[in-house]
Amino acid sequence: MRTFLTSLIAGLALLFNTSATYAQDATFVKTSYNVLSDGNVELVFDVQISDGWYMYSATPVKGGPMTANFDLSADTPAQPQGAMVDGTEAHTKFDSAFGLEVYYFEGNGQFRQIITPSAEGNFTVQGTLVYQTCNGEECLINENDITVNVKMAGAEVVEAPKAKKSKDESLLWFLLIAFAAGLGGVITPCVFPMIPMTVGFLIGGAPSKRSGIMKGLVFGLSVVLIYTLLGLIVSLFGSTAATDALGTHWIPNLLFAALFIVFSISFLGAFEITLPSGLANKADRQADKGGYIGAFFVAVAMVIVSFSCTGPFVGSILAAAVVGGVTLKPILGMAVFGAAFSLPFVVCSFFPGMMKKLPKSGGWLNVVKVVFAFVLMAFAVKFLYNVDAYFGWGIITRLGFLAIWITLVVLLGLYFLGVIRTDHDSPVDGIGWGRMLVAIACFSFAFYLIPGLFGAPLKSVSGMIPPMDGSTTVVSAPVGNGETTAPSGYSALKSYNTLDEAMKASEESGKPLFITFKSHTCSVCKVMEATVLNDPTILSRLSSDFVVANLYVDDKTPDAEYKTLGRKFRQYEMEKFGSASQPLYAVIDHTGKILSGPVGNSSVEEFGAFLNF
Repeated sequence: MRTFLTSLIAGLALLFNTSATYAQDATFVKTSYNVLSDGNVELVFDVQISDGWYMYSATPVKGGPMTANFDLSADTPAQPQGAMVDGTEAHTKFDSAFGLEVYYFEGNGQFRQIITPSAEGNFTVQGTLVYQTCNGEECLINENDITVNVKMAGAEVVEAPKAKKSKDESLLWFLLIAFAAGLGGVITPCVFPMIPMTVGFLIGGAPSKRSGIMKGLVFGLSVVLIYTLLGLIVSLFGSTAATDALGTHWIPNLLFAALFIVFSISFLGAFEITLPSGLANKADRQADKGGYIGAFFVAVAMVIVSFSCTGPFVGSILAAAVVGGVTLKPILGMAVFGAAFSLPFVVCSFFPGMMKKLPKSGGWLNVVKVVFAFVLMAFAVKFLYNVDAYFGWGIITRLGFLAIWITLVVLLGLYFLGVIRTDHDSPVDGIGWGRMLVAIACFSFAFYLIPGLFGAPLKSVSGMIPPMDGSTTVVSAPVGNGETTAPSGYSALKSYNTLDEAMKASEESGKPLFITFKSHTCSVCKVMEATVLNDPTILSRLSSDFVVANLYVDDKTPDAEYKTLGRKFRQYEMEKFGSASQPLYAVIDHTGKILSGPVGNSSVEEFGAFLNF
């Protein structure tokens, strides 16, 4: 009788615990749709979030939390047009767990997803709205199955939404950077000394001033055309998805890193990079014919000869262009770059007297070259980190990354002070105000980066450097089966990512199984691991007395029954422990019997008591 009462009470407790858990995040989702003037359909998800909770938005943050997304079912006769976006403006805050600014909704929010029907007529949309909510103590990954019957016939047509302002601003900034890069290419040692000679060729022998101006225009348009063709080739590589892959795949990142390293070494004076001389010679022979055709081939020769200095600028623009966004980005970027690059030549052909006001060539051009060398090396480290993060090697850690950047910035500051010089530098007879200001800027930036070595978030450069949550981040590979080993602390413990193997290890060792339900994007999970689980006492107990299993509820590894392992773990968590929150910790034996817990966010003392069952 006593055993029966105990079991009854335990069962009721689990039942009430389950009800309470499912009621914790009372998020309500209302779905509607708009038939757009371009034939597409816009799905609108209005969400109401219970008090004390917040929901991460659909705005992606690299290295940040899981963004809300809509998975369209394969049974739906439609195709999604891009990713789901925020329908209302999200709040922003600095999340210390990620060391980043994150976007979130409180109270209510809205998401929008545009889809293109595969056929005419009415159809049914089926899919899953996936989002993450947190309350400071725990996080939940929610999956709401959505079914919407779309009636196309007779529906009120809504004007198709325009591109979001943020995208326009992003493209505008990209084009401004491309324009600045074009002007930067002009003040390199390979190009700047050629301005008088090139302009002299264009206007020399012209029968009239108007003819000289027209030849200058032909030269400028030819330069734009040549660089635009280069952008077109990159753009024709494939679709937007293909350019997205270019931006994240290890091969282009490694190529850009190698390109920048080679050019930086060249800029420091180790060797010269030139295209085959035959190309330049052929262009020169055609340019000698004069006229507008000659102006075109002068432009061709200029592009070829200046490649050793403009190559890094072109590579940088193309590298930025292929990272998602607009398919025409490489074309637009190269056209703007070419326009800025040719602008000084065209202006001087219009007003030849301006050439007298140009600064004379000299040692300052080599200074520009050395500055570019250091900048290129800094960006090469960024591309190498992307390769490292793609494979999850952990070779380029946040600490190492910052150490390299600090070293480069300090060396650049010393260079401007004349402490270090290259073989091609002219002697420095004193430090002018310009050099002093640049040196101050370099050392100030170095001092700003130094606290990052000890855990400071460095928010202003957080998008460029490795995230704070660990030494590295795996950006491509899903969590796989079997054992995993990580750098330090709790994450260094021998652990399992599948329940079956963890239970087998528990049976073989005779140790109880410590289970963690978490997600890669759970901020509370990160805080718990950094504080409680890394406590020396807790860490010692887990290391010596338990078999450890880390079950990621957002694991994308395919599963025959549940589609993904993450769904399988979430279902197990709900059925076994009556909870759907993360983090959740429990201790079971190899048969699945609960020995202690479950518990969620806890203090060190509470967690120690949980382990002392």
